[in-house]
Amino acid sequence: MGKVINNLATPGEMVADILSDPVLQSRISADAFIGLLMMANMLENEKTTCCEQVG
Repeated sequence: MGKVINNLATPGEMVADILSDPVLQSRISADAFIGLLMMANMLENEKTTCCEQVG
């Protein structure tokens, strides 16, 4: 059936890569970067909520 890909970068990892690489910074649009930041923030907030529910 479908392939499972286990090595995809998280939005947070992508943001870190972009911030550390001037070439990537020059190639990504502001809107795309903002979207990555929003996704990274949302995932981080969900992680906190899950930990609070377990703890």
